[in-house]
Amino acid sequence: MIRHVVMFGIRGNGELTPTQEATRLGELLMTLPEQIPFLKKMEVGVNSEQAPEDNAQLVLIADFDSIEDCAMYTIHPAHVAVAQELGKVKTSRCCVDYEI
Repeated sequence: MIRHVVMFGIRGNGELTPTQEATRLGELLMTLPEQIPFLKKMEVGVNSEQAPEDNAQLVLIADFDSIEDCAMYTIHPAHVAVAQELGKVKTSRCCVDYEI
């Protein structure tokens, strides 16, 4: 199994604060398991408003049977659509893929 962990820095979009934007994006991300059958498990977390401001605002944890499935996830149309939304407000991204 491969665990895919991604942390994002998120800025506000003018209407939403960074936390509100991260929450919106997290909700979009959580629609992916029902659309991508090889995505075995997904968890999303939004940074607490009481946490330090320099923390990442959004974390994604996803499990796949293989690194190949993880690679297919990155090009799946449902993921690409959410990634495009993330790209509009993303200030940073850090990722680790490791065996579990």
